[in-house]
Amino acid sequence: MLLIEDRAQVELDQAQRALLASDVSWLEYRAEFRRQMIKGGFLKHPWRSIFEADMIFTLIGHKWLEGEVLTVKQVATYFDAFTSEVTITRHIDDMVASGTLVRTPDPKDRRRLLLMPTQRLFEIGQIFLQARKEIAQKHGFVYAPSQAGTEEQ
Repeated sequence: MLLIEDRAQVELDQAQRALLASDVSWLEYRAEFRRQMIKGGFLKHPWRSIFEADMIFTLIGHKWLEGEVLTVKQVATYFDAFTSEVTITRHIDDMVASGTLVRTPDPKDRRRLLLMPTQRLFEIGQIFLQARKEIAQKHGFVYAPSQAGTEEQ
C-alpha cells in the first residue's frame, strides 16, 4: 500500500504527471458537458457509455478526414475487445437520431451501409478538440509537429 505521504516518490516524470493531470481535466470537462447534455434533453439514452461514444465519434471523424468511410461492421471490429457489435449499433442509432451521423448505402454494394459524419459532428468535435487543446496547453504540452517522433519530447 502506498501512503499519501509517499506520493512524491512515485516514479513518474513531470511529463507523465502532466499527462495524468490532463486526462483528469478532460474527464472533468466531459462529465460536466454530459450533465449539460442530459439537462438540456439532448441525449436519448443518457446511460450509454460516453467513452464508447467519444471513441466512435473520434474514429469515424478521423477516418473520414483521412479519406476513408467506415461501415458499422468496421467500427465494431475496432471495438470488439471492449464492447459488442449490438452496443456499437445502439450508439450509432443514437448518433443518427441526434443528427451527427447518417447511414447511407454504399454505391458499390448497396447491402453495406456507410457511416457519414454530418457538419454537426464536426461542430461538436471542434468544441471538444479546442477543450482538449486548451487542457493540454494548461498542463504544458505544446503542438510542435517538427518535434514529432523525436526523442527530445
